[in-house]
Amino acid sequence: PAVIVGLLKGYPSRRLREQFPRLKRQCGKEQLWTQAYYVGTAGSVSAEVIRRYILECQGQ
Repeated sequence: PAVIVGLLKGYPSRRLREQFPRLKRQCGKEQLWTQAYYVGTAGSVSAEVIRRYILECQGQ
């Protein structure tokens, strides 16, 4: 899963920063996405748990 997530996050990030150079300045860092990710199945994790995780990653 980590390799897949890296590809799904890395390639679009590079392409977007190439196409829109201002993103690099606005984000203030080399990475467009956070390093964190979550892997789970909907059967074992409730929507509320996923919602809380996303909010925590966003610092809310």
